[in-house]
Amino acid sequence: MEVDAKKVTERLEELYACGAQEDGTHTRMAYSDEDVKAREIFQGYFRELGIPVRMDEAGNLIARLEGEEPDLPAIMMGSHLDTVPDGGKYDGVVGCMAGLGVCEALVKAGKRLRHPLEVIVFTDEEGFRFGSGLLGSGAICGEDLGISENDLDMYGQTRKEVFKNYGITVENVAKAKIDPASVHCFIELHVEQGGTLYKNRIPVGIVSSIAGVSRYEVQIQGQANHAGSTMMEDRKDALVTAARFISEVPNVVKRLGGQYTVATVGTIKVAPNSVNVIPGSCTFHLEIRDQSADVMKKIEEELYTYVKKLCDEAQETLSWEHISYHEPAPMAEEVKSAIEKAVKKLDVDYTVLPSGAFHDSLLMTRVFPTGMIFVPSEEGISHSRYEFTKEEDIRRGCDVLLETVLLLDNMEIEHK
Repeated sequence: MEVDAKKVTERLEELYACGAQEDGTHTRMAYSDEDVKAREIFQGYFRELGIPVRMDEAGNLIARLEGEEPDLPAIMMGSHLDTVPDGGKYDGVVGCMAGLGVCEALVKAGKRLRHPLEVIVFTDEEGFRFGSGLLGSGAICGEDLGISENDLDMYGQTRKEVFKNYGITVENVAKAKIDPASVHCFIELHVEQGGTLYKNRIPVGIVSSIAGVSRYEVQIQGQANHAGSTMMEDRKDALVTAARFISEVPNVVKRLGGQYTVATVGTIKVAPNSVNVIPGSCTFHLEIRDQSADVMKKIEEELYTYVKKLCDEAQETLSWEHISYHEPAPMAEEVKSAIEKAVKKLDVDYTVLPSGAFHDSLLMTRVFPTGMIFVPSEEGISHSRYEFTKEEDIRRGCDVLLETVLLLDNMEIEHK
């Protein structure tokens, strides 16, 4: 019994057409016509297998293959179909298609699991339309989504209007919450979105955790002055101080972090932003990611101490605001163990690694026993039209997913 990887890749191409533009770009934005079309095609695949699909109150699609003991909690698989602007054909979609492929292999072989098996397509994982993602998985997990009917998308449309066209309402989204007792576990197959597997020629990654993320807004206030007549020793140039700080960030991460620790300054704004005026203020955003909250805290403290010292020396003022935090999300040991047993049984080379990127699994770990399987992304490229994963790597990932499901079907899993 095996998943038909060729059919999986053919279906990836079919869904990629939902969003492909004449100029070579590709976007399948959540709630768009392209998104709706792709979801209709995806549901059609299940209907051909005689497997019913429902849409919950948050817009998640859930296909359910009944087991021999339908009262048992369900084994869940899935990912998302929406993309970032000019995204690729593998991010998210591979996990959805792999789940379909597992169901198809079971039906073709006449094999029934003890547990029901569900495949989920989560709504709006990417989040760029309204500025916040993970809506579908957040609703399933009972998260406070902080959404309003009056939220405006990037086109000025209200969330109420967009949701209505999609067949859902803001007031009912919370009803998509799933009872943890009804779920045996959740597994997400995904392309790595990094270069570890590709660089080391390793076909499968078992995800240990999803990195936590701390974000800060930092403002350095100096003194705006004439760029031509203010002597260098008399300047309070906020941008120069910011530049000195930013250049030190990689050194602090290298000294205090580990192999997968990262920190980034991704935005920067100066005022008055004029070619002939010394920058009087500089505002930027700092992000720190790691699998350990303690490591992130140590880096934060070191960076704050350093930038405070720079500002004091330059006689400038500092504002340091912690604007958001996501805890590290470790995967469930039982699910990780099942994936590892599956990989070893199939005699596939693998490594255990963290995920630096967010996935629906980030939220699922808070409520359900969760595991993730990575397959390589060529050159480590993702969130791009150029992302590519070989059919042979997709096949291995699907085989590992199928074998993991078979193992989990006969395992007891402790819930939180």
